Amino acid sequence: METEDILRNKFREIGKEYGFDKVEAEFVAFKEFKIRWQRSYKWADFKVSDYLADAPPEVIEGLCNSLFSKITGDEEGYSEEMCRWMTAPEFSEYKQPVYLRRSRNLTRSAKGEAKDLESAYGRLEEAGLIEKDPSVHLTWTRESNVRKIGHCSVLMKVISISSVLDTDMIPDFVLDYCLYHELCHLIIGFDPAAGKHGEEFSKLEAKYSKREEAEEWLKRLSMYL
Repeated sequence: METEDILRNKFREIGKEYGFDKVEAEFVAFKEFKIRWQRSYKWADFKVSDYLADAPPEVIEGLCNSLFSKITGDEEGYSEEMCRWMTAPEFSEYKQPVYLRRSRNLTRSAKGEAKDLESAYGRLEEAGLIEKDPSVHLTWTRESNVRKIGHCSVLMKVISISSVLDTDMIPDFVLDYCLYHELCHLIIGFDPAAGKHGEEFSKLEAKYSKREEAEEWLKRLSMYL
């Protein structure tokens, strides 16, 4: 049976348990991992990230239950099986190249014209703030995003920094802070139930000794993480 049929049949089967008469589901090639849905009284349609196209049946079943519980107000959250499968090293190893191909605004290189993200990573490692992880992909953006200067895909282990920081006018400690901010997301890991910048994140970020000074630099330049 094709994976699309497995997905559709599983969603229809579990949808009936939640009182839905008509359920459609298909894989879609989103850049980020996400699921979109529409629903009416007893009808629902799901667009599921194709990063899950090779997931085992128990992962798909867990996803179905979590989504139907969410849209009916039970809020069960993602299943343990799904979280374990998506955070396994093999997931980012196989999905990361696909993610990078779909990300048109990335240079896919840590080396910029004036700055090198690998050097910044090394300085953070020397400071004892992070441990070396060869699976993390560091890249500059092609376009100089000014308002949002950093992004981290926790599942894909990809960190992108705006090329607006790729200049000698920006002190290294400011670049290092921006990179560390994104790395804090990776350190915390995949946790859909947690807030983006919760208490744990703030405690990690506060370990950067020049945090306040770096943030002042960013504010003067109207840049935000």
